[in-house]
Amino acid sequence: MTLVEAEKKFCISIDALKQYVSFGFIQAKQGKNGVEDYREQDFEHLGLIKTLSDAGFSTEEIKRFLFLTENTGTNEEQIYMLRKHRCSLLENIHEKQQLLDQLDFMIWNKKKQGGAL
Repeated sequence: MTLVEAEKKFCISIDALKQYVSFGFIQAKQGKNGVEDYREQDFEHLGLIKTLSDAGFSTEEIKRFLFLTENTGTNEEQIYMLRKHRCSLLENIHEKQQLLDQLDFMIWNKKKQGGAL
C-alpha cells in the first residue's frame, strides 16, 4: 500500500502520513520498482497516534507509549502518561472557562449599561 492509497483508505492527509513516517511511527518496505510499500497493519495505530498527538504528547512520548504498548511495558506507566496529559488538558479547559466567564460578565455588564450587543 502506498501513502496515497493509505490517505484514501484511512482519511488521513498525505502531509500527516509523511509526518508520521518522518517520526518513525510508520515504516516502509522497499516495494516494486523502488516504490515505498506499507503494510495495512502499519496504519493500525494511527488513530491512537493522532489522539496522543492532539492531547499534547511529544513525539518522544508517543514513541515511548507505543513501545510500552507493543512490548513489555506496564499499564501503570501508560496510565501515568495518559493521566499527566489529561490533567494538562483539564487545566487548559479551566483556563478557557475562566476567560469565557470574564467575557460573559463583560457582555452582561454592557447590556446592563444599555448597550446592545
